[in-house]
Amino acid sequence: MKNILSLILLVFSIVSCGSSKETLKIFMWTGNIPQDVYDDFTKETGIKIIEDAMASNEEAYVKVKVNPASYDIVTPSFDYAEIMMKEELLAVIDKTKVPNVTNVDSNIIKCIISVDPTGEYIIPFTFGPTLIAYDKTKVSNDIRGYEIFTNSAYKGKMSLLNDMREVMGSAFLILGYKVDETNTQALQDVENLLNAWKQNILRFDADSYPLAYANEEIDIVHGYPGAIIPSLSQEKLSNTVFVTPNKGGMMWVDNLVILKDAPNKEAAMKFINFIHRPEIYARIINYLQSISLNIPAREYITTESPISYEELGRLEVLKALENETLEIHSRIWENIQAQ
Repeated sequence: MKNILSLILLVFSIVSCGSSKETLKIFMWTGNIPQDVYDDFTKETGIKIIEDAMASNEEAYVKVKVNPASYDIVTPSFDYAEIMMKEELLAVIDKTKVPNVTNVDSNIIKCIISVDPTGEYIIPFTFGPTLIAYDKTKVSNDIRGYEIFTNSAYKGKMSLLNDMREVMGSAFLILGYKVDETNTQALQDVENLLNAWKQNILRFDADSYPLAYANEEIDIVHGYPGAIIPSLSQEKLSNTVFVTPNKGGMMWVDNLVILKDAPNKEAAMKFINFIHRPEIYARIINYLQSISLNIPAREYITTESPISYEELGRLEVLKALENETLEIHSRIWENIQAQ
């Protein structure tokens, strides 16, 4: 009987130890962090990571609103990070526990403190332009920008992001308007332009476009290099031209934020600090073949980005819209999607 009791206690102890292991839940843009980085964090800290793939800012915002404790870390773009902060959905980050944040480029920090003056809520993660990529063996045009989406010669062989702010923002800029415009004429002009683009694209796509391009379902794709490049064979990559739009270009800054009701804030801060360790951050950038906003990490980067720091100067950073403006733009976007 004594041996049986000892065995039961041993089994209970094993189960208890297994269930007490810390877990960190992250809502991360699809394919932005290689698994080996997560694995190394777990080896170093003992904290298990559960990642859910994030396809859009809108999806993340809705999930956070419905269940503020659904994740520890979410990775919204700058405009939605600002919205979440203003709606008091984010936790204050103790920067003494995230000392590696000092590695972030001061120009990006200036952008963040324009909405988060103390830098306590929003930690930059990655940045860059939203690009147009095309296969030069399939496309005869010398593509410069969004004008290509009015070209019916490529009808059904192009895709645009299923992202209202990215697509509408670019349309406003191309037509000479501000991205937060609400006057009737501007709205009508943008709707007309978006409808013209829609006639030629295969679909609006924020999720499957990298594989659609890699598998030659489409030849011209609007999206993020960090999502596109990992899907490509070396041959396909060598035939791909990446274009930073010369007009109407948008720049994104994706961020690491901790939810106000996050179950494991301490683990979340450990992870953010780990990510911004230069040699770790460089592994992410090498994987994405992107550009680094972590200054010391640039020393460790071995891959060549399809974009340059100089090109970013002519782009506009996506920032949050006022609620009334967002509602007006959303109605137009819904009309476009429904037609």
